[in-house]
Formats: sequence, C-alpha cells, structure tokens
Amino acid sequence: MQTCWVPAIDSIIIDAFIRAMDKAVSPGCAIFTHDFKGAASQIPAGSTAFGLRRDHVLVEILATLPDRGDDHEQQRHQKWVRDSLRSFDAVALPGGYPNLLGKGETDRALKSYGGNAERLISAKRRYDPDNVFRSAIPLPAA
Repeated sequence: MQTCWVPAIDSIIIDAFIRAMDKAVSPGCAIFTHDFKGAASQIPAGSTAFGLRRDHVLVEILATLPDRGDDHEQQRHQKWVRDSLRSFDAVALPGGYPNLLGKGETDRALKSYGGNAERLISAKRRYDPDNVFRSAIPLPAA
C-alpha cells in the first residue's frame, strides 16, 4: 500500500487513475479515495498533530495477492503500487496520510505533519524514549 494527497479530483487525477488501473497486474489492485473537507479542514493546523488542514483527497493505492509466498508476483504488485504512486508526483501535496506510510518513509511523515513535526518528535522523545511505538508512524527516534 502507498498513499498520497492531492488537492482535488480533476481531469489530471482521473487520467492518473485510469493509467494506473490500465496497468494493474491483478484483480487485487485498487485505488481508493477519501475526501477531506468541511469541518476537518477548518481546524487550525497547530491545534492537532495532523498537518494538512485544507480541503484535499487522500489517495490509497493497494495491491493484494492471494499467495504471498510467490516472490515474483509480490514484486510485480509492489512495482505496480510504486509506479502508480509516481503517477501522482506532479500534483501530489507533500507527505501522505501518516498512519498509512511505510517504515522507511520518515521524510514523508515529517512533511505530513508540517509545522507540527518538531512538536511531535519532542513529545515522542519524552514519552517514548525507547522508541517502543516505532511501527505506528515513521517519525525519527532521535
């Protein structure tokens, strides 16, 4: 799974959806969207940890396969997810939904929190000095 944020669904985004699904490697490939608008986008960014407080659309790119033991198929599905994510690069907003980012995506997590990142890292250092909750969201430990 990968995720990104886009400002809105427009013809550029629709074209990216179509291209990605045309190249889907199995029926287990899907793209989901979630609108983020209204009251959620009107809360001041500094009031919560969530950094993107403006109308936007969350795009989730997901590839599932029945036999995870087949390395070739797993690699094909992972490649489709990565390639599909790249198709949104020109229009994607910085970061991505933090809870859906991978372990190695610290830079994207930091961008996701925007100006709140340093405050979160400080709280993490204070309340989780042993980095017990490292799998939840990929923030730097130190």
